[in-house]
Amino acid sequence: MKLGEIFRFEFLYQASRVRTWLYFAILLVVAYFLTKNGIADATNGSSHANSSFAIALTTVICNLLWLLMASAVAGSAAARDVQTRMHPLIYATPISNAEYLGGRFLAAFALNALILFAVPTGILLALLLPGVEPESVGAFRPAAHLSAYGVIALPTAFAVSAIQFSLATLNRRAVMSYVGSVFLLIFVSLAAGAVINLLQRPTIGRLLDPIGYVTVIGVLSKTWTPLEKNTLIVGLQGPIVANRILWIAIGLSVLAFTHRRFRHAR
Repeated sequence: MKLGEIFRFEFLYQASRVRTWLYFAILLVVAYFLTKNGIADATNGSSHANSSFAIALTTVICNLLWLLMASAVAGSAAARDVQTRMHPLIYATPISNAEYLGGRFLAAFALNALILFAVPTGILLALLLPGVEPESVGAFRPAAHLSAYGVIALPTAFAVSAIQFSLATLNRRAVMSYVGSVFLLIFVSLAAGAVINLLQRPTIGRLLDPIGYVTVIGVLSKTWTPLEKNTLIVGLQGPIVANRILWIAIGLSVLAFTHRRFRHAR
């Protein structure tokens, strides 16, 4: 059994479960109604409902909700063999740690990326269905949607999945992935806000933000003018790029540590 086979089995197993598509549907509905609310605000003089800022705002709000869902996906991929007592059989096969862990993790990451794709889907549905006032939207810009998903959502999915997967793998308990969610949601995000607002260190605070919530809602929403919100692409700014690179590096480091510590025979 090689990495590709492990990936395919894990992905298809979880993709066939109702839970995965329930998560997808929840995020789609939330993104749809957040965008509809943005359309109503845009008619009252706010920024365009399809501006890069509005799309990024909806994305980071949905990312917060997704953070709790992701733990079920990563935790199941990491610890299901142990919980079902299949691990002696699996560990007895001639398979390396890299193939076993890599296949499981990549499947969890791909599943979470699929679930998060519900967000741009919900946004586009809200913008394209009949009833949208022309003055509430600007020109359609694919870059605004691509940056929100590619620069904000996907790096978040990678880093969060890596942390949750590693915690569940090393502790051999799926529930530990929820501990990772709580840590990221409460400790790191609150710490990022505290560094920005209390210590007056906005650069450090933005780097600590794993989701982009503090940056988009706490900084850009207050500092960007309506014109900037309508014209600039969120995700191309230096601090955001640095943040994304940092959290991808953290994810890779956590995975490397897990690979080093994991033992089939445990």
